[in-house]
Amino acid sequence: MNKTKNKVIILSNKPYLKAFKYGLFVLFLTISFNSVAYNIKIEIENCPKSLIYLGKHKGPDFEVIDSVVANNELVIFNSNKTLEKGVYFIIIPPQTRFDFIIAENQDFTIKTDNRDILNKLEITGEKQYQIFIELQKKIAAINKQRTQLEMELNFFEMYQKDTLSHVKSKIDSLNNAQLKLYSSYKVGLSPNDFLYKILNILEPFNPPDSINKLQYSNPPIHYKYYINHYLDRIDFTEAALLNTPAFVFHKQLEDYCYYFFDIRVNKLNEVYPDIDSLIAKTNNNPKYEQYILSYLISRYEKPTDLRLEGILVYVYRNYFMINKPNWVTQQAYDIMKLRIESIQYNLIGSIGKNLILTDFQGNKSSIYSLNSNYKVLFFWEPDCDICTDALLELNSVYDQLAANDIEVIAINTNNKKKKEWLEFISTHELNWINAFDKDNTTQHATYYGTYKTPRIFVLDKHNKIITKDIKPNYLYNYIMTYENQITTERGMFDFMFGE
Repeated sequence: MNKTKNKVIILSNKPYLKAFKYGLFVLFLTISFNSVAYNIKIEIENCPKSLIYLGKHKGPDFEVIDSVVANNELVIFNSNKTLEKGVYFIIIPPQTRFDFIIAENQDFTIKTDNRDILNKLEITGEKQYQIFIELQKKIAAINKQRTQLEMELNFFEMYQKDTLSHVKSKIDSLNNAQLKLYSSYKVGLSPNDFLYKILNILEPFNPPDSINKLQYSNPPIHYKYYINHYLDRIDFTEAALLNTPAFVFHKQLEDYCYYFFDIRVNKLNEVYPDIDSLIAKTNNNPKYEQYILSYLISRYEKPTDLRLEGILVYVYRNYFMINKPNWVTQQAYDIMKLRIESIQYNLIGSIGKNLILTDFQGNKSSIYSLNSNYKVLFFWEPDCDICTDALLELNSVYDQLAANDIEVIAINTNNKKKKEWLEFISTHELNWINAFDKDNTTQHATYYGTYKTPRIFVLDKHNKIITKDIKPNYLYNYIMTYENQITTERGMFDFMFGE
């Protein structure tokens, strides 16, 4: 679906319509709903005679519910089933879309003009339906001004930098005006209204002054308040809040994971209880629990920072392995099981498993027996082109590594290719330790996830895994940076606590 010309997206600064994202997150999200009846009549002036689509937002994704051919500028969507409460949209091909909400009243009329969707938009039904439309119009006006100012900002950035602060202050004023709109419109609504609960989420998080004062005087208490109350704006008894665009509930969940989980990557053991607290906030509401668990699996399945894989293992072990949720398909469960088995013993920060290997001369070689400051384990197969390319790249930087007490042990994972393995070593003069699991006793597939190759692990002198799956040409700089960081931290400790 292309971006639309006359889009009306509720409350957001940057409108969009995203296609479904395929993966475990979507695979897990198969939420069903109760059924009764709806009747939505839509009168659209200057409407093309084409299929008109009714859909529902679901965080970063959406669900198309029905499509009807426009007949004399009239479209009627009806069924003997009710729709879940949520934020819905109408798509008028080729490039137009507008949003509206559905709560209890599901028999109402929408009127608009395809040439001026927003300004002509009217809706009957509950009071909150009209307020939603009115709010959209005001947000659209703010968005228009903000877009103009952002264009000016880009221009002045290049040609008149002394004007930047003035333009930025105008943008800040617009942002504040938008936030005030949320609060002002809440006043005219009941706390039980669906729109009220949406606006409650969109309002900024404002701790009491007594807590704000602790930011510098008592940071732990300040932080603890944030983590305990940041999601208080969300009514976890209202599952329909999951049927909203990404910037409503989904954005709060994203921010929560980033600020309270991701940036504490060096202290994941302290994060795990907070993951439990997040799940507990759902109060066993199955839809929220499913959504949050699915999101956590999706977010940490392939994190940009591999240290966060520990969260994936924790969530899987505690919320899937012990008791498989009934909404998880066997296919999804099997995928996750294979994924966890490949990483649970080689998480960054954990101690790598010792392997007793045999070199090409028949000598036994133990990973733990290597006395180098750092050890690079390279698992590969002779008939894997990606492996051999990476191996040659590693060989090009080996002298630099060896000169800094960094040893390489290249491990052939395919015993059936011994001849090809030896020929490759000889042809390319690979002078590091070349070894293989002669008797298939090391279980390297279990402990280092060598179901796939190539795989690279870097261990320090205490055999702690400091990184993995790094490109060979990045190895030296990464290890040197890590070493400098450790040296600095050690120096600070000696300065503060040494004699």
